[in-house]
Amino acid sequence: MIDKNKVVIPERFKDHPIFNELLCGTNFGFLAKRGYYNTETAKAQPEIMRKTGINWTTLNMNFCQSKYYSDKVYLDFEYSTGELELAEMVKRLHDSGIKVLFKPCLTSLDGAWMGCVKFPTKDSLSQIQGVDNDYWGKWSKSFIEAEKYFAEFAERTGIDSMIIGAEYLGTEGQNEMWEKVIEEVRQRYSGPITYEFTCDSRKQYDLNWFKDLDFLSYSYYPPAVPVTPDMISSIEAIRATPDYTVDDMAAHLAKRKPRIESISERFGNKPIAFTEYGVRSAHGCIMRPYDFLWDTPYDGQQQADFMEASFRTFWELPQWMGFFWWKWDETQNRPQYKGDPRGDRGFTIQGKPAEEVMRRWLAKNK
Repeated sequence: MIDKNKVVIPERFKDHPIFNELLCGTNFGFLAKRGYYNTETAKAQPEIMRKTGINWTTLNMNFCQSKYYSDKVYLDFEYSTGELELAEMVKRLHDSGIKVLFKPCLTSLDGAWMGCVKFPTKDSLSQIQGVDNDYWGKWSKSFIEAEKYFAEFAERTGIDSMIIGAEYLGTEGQNEMWEKVIEEVRQRYSGPITYEFTCDSRKQYDLNWFKDLDFLSYSYYPPAVPVTPDMISSIEAIRATPDYTVDDMAAHLAKRKPRIESISERFGNKPIAFTEYGVRSAHGCIMRPYDFLWDTPYDGQQQADFMEASFRTFWELPQWMGFFWWKWDETQNRPQYKGDPRGDRGFTIQGKPAEEVMRRWLAKNK
């Protein structure tokens, strides 16, 4: 759990809740369409979260571009949440004692991952004399206007913290653009800000603009057991994997601790939260926690043990703020999560053994 003597926190945020409690969080509303937060089911979630032991949640809002290579972003009347429903959900969450990490999500309507957004530089467009198409300039201008809008909304609504981007891998080398994004957001939003990166981010780019963030956010799905090619060679092999204990998983995850420490040190000893972290309640997925396609039997206990092992392991790190479990609700139709009478095989934890693990760790935190 975070040790303020070993990390650097901006002075103005020393007493902010995000730096003063273990984050037992979740991700809420990913890819939810317009009107979702107005449904009776969605309105009931904040109180259910509270009873489950969740003290923070991301609140997702889609903004779109038509294709991964489009140079303009926009709010869409099908996929983008309305301001009023979002503001009302913020209030419901706050009324239930849950703090909000606002997470506008760039959504490419061709179905491509947001990390695919990338353009050629102006220097690479010189093969025809006189042709100059500044793709990055056009996209950046549109994106910055969107970020200004989200920052103003977050400030006006009293949102507790904000993610300025998540997994936009192809854009992360644009240092000047991101410095401008942070500058514009700071002018409009007074809370702590962060950016959610992946393991590829830190390998491909210098990420010098991370110096201007208040804390680090990692989209992190580490395997909890050793994995060999033959173990994942077929769905039959995956289904046949043995059971592992919490101690087995904790021992393997412990090997990741030096890496997390090194990431914090690389970016000025900033504290780090896992803003996407989780595994499905399906047997064998602890070998590849990010996998959403494997069709294996329900295994709620394995999901719970993964969560328990994760808390035990990373709790000891003075740089670690906690995690936001991926995810609270499922807005997509995933046939591979259904059909097992013992339970849903997706990432959610409601009604599963992992729910009690979350509740117990929040109580320990208090």
